[in-house]
Amino acid sequence: MNPEIKVIIYEEKNILKNLLTLLDEQYDYIINKDIIKMDKIASKLDETSKELAKIEIQRRNIMGSETSMKDAVSNCDDENIKSAYEEIVSTIKMVEIQKQSNETLIKQRLFFTKKMINFIKPNKDIGVYNAYGKVGK
Repeated sequence: MNPEIKVIIYEEKNILKNLLTLLDEQYDYIINKDIIKMDKIASKLDETSKELAKIEIQRRNIMGSETSMKDAVSNCDDENIKSAYEEIVSTIKMVEIQKQSNETLIKQRLFFTKKMINFIKPNKDIGVYNAYGKVGK
């Protein structure tokens, strides 16, 4: 296997671990309702995602877009590369789970906030009683 590919695999593994750590931090900030830190971590997440995309583009340029990483690693006889690839795959799954859980929590908070704002702000429509004694819209 090309030595450049080995370096890229290890860099990708480190970036993914960093991404998972940032998502865990974001989860804590969501739970603790720390808006300022959530804003700061969003920019860090964006930067880390861009780094990951750059590494992935480098890998595709070296390996070619048609060659899959799974096939290349399975054909490789280096056990360190195989274990690093397995670690990458498991980290990606954990990143997806953490990202989905963070998105769900944020959506719940936004839904609650929207409901509270709608409850607090006065209704612009003037209610009119209908024939059944109910206020119509």
